[in-house]
Amino acid sequence: MIAAAWIVARPAREPEYDGVPLSDYLRSLTYSQVRLERSARDAIRAIGSNAVPHLVKILDARESRFKTWFNEAADRQSFIRFRFTPLAARQTQAAMACQELGPIAAPAIPSLAKLIDDPELGMWVIAALAEIGPQTFPLLTNALRSRHIENRLAAVGCLRFARPRERAVVPLLAALHEQEYRMRAIAAESLGALGLPSPAVLTALTACLDDRVTDVRLHAARSLGWFGASATGSFSKLLDLHRSLGSGLEKQYVGEALFSIDPAAAEKADLQK
Repeated sequence: MIAAAWIVARPAREPEYDGVPLSDYLRSLTYSQVRLERSARDAIRAIGSNAVPHLVKILDARESRFKTWFNEAADRQSFIRFRFTPLAARQTQAAMACQELGPIAAPAIPSLAKLIDDPELGMWVIAALAEIGPQTFPLLTNALRSRHIENRLAAVGCLRFARPRERAVVPLLAALHEQEYRMRAIAAESLGALGLPSPAVLTALTACLDDRVTDVRLHAARSLGWFGASATGSFSKLLDLHRSLGSGLEKQYVGEALFSIDPAAAEKADLQK
């Protein structure tokens, strides 16, 4: 009877791939070694849905007081070399794994949503939610109002992956009016990445060419260039901007946009001047 109860109560075995436990692959995601990271991502995809319960367990965990105390004590003692991996690091790895799994990680949405406003984890969580599917769209738009700027930047960048793409246009157009210039710049880039050159989008991006910040103008010009001939109405303003610039990256990007939109007119304008 007692043995049967122990079998029922014991934790589920950690999933493995090729004899290696999932936790080893998760640690490799943040080693910053391309070969290891690529192998880890391949293994996580191979484990597939079997990885999700373990990832949810990590995302829902709370930091151990003992581990925190031990790490703090070890930091004060040079002879203690062992450290417990901080929970935030493990949760970052779990979020990265959810991003790799995409729609398969849908059961982890509630756990990820609880961490969306975390100052350390938010950007990783938002990236994971963006890859999971259209059901996470409200979470991404809510993240645009996060207290933490890095999370807002992650949300405006990840909206380019929203499906259907049309849903992302309105919040991205609104982000073009944010006070924080990085929000405006990334919103301009995301609008170009969506590939939907509607009149509203083209008008808004053309207006961004007058922005006081170089990065915003640069990203708006690139996005207009991605739209090609659809952005013909922006050609004259881009040309005026190009002629007002000295040498540099912005002039190069504006010139590339002009050639993408109308190669013949750009050639005729002699952009070397």
